[in-house]
Amino acid sequence: MLRVRYSARIARWIAEREQGSAEEDGSYVVEYPLADVDWALRHVLQYGAEAERLAPAEVRQAIRARLNSMLAGLE
Repeated sequence: MLRVRYSARIARWIAEREQGSAEEDGSYVVEYPLADVDWALRHVLQYGAEAERLAPAEVRQAIRARLNSMLAGLE
């Protein structure tokens, strides 16, 4: 299961499209079935700093690896 917290800045937009739970800080948390880590990676990164992967750990590792690869390409 992929669990993502969307910032308060985009929470209303996400809530219009996805079923999830509103948090006290204005953010919105959604759980998605996860069959493919690459899909999860693309999904989270498309929202940039407005999305935070809460679970699973393997997706966080994939995001870290992709961002490190992108940074290395800039050097």
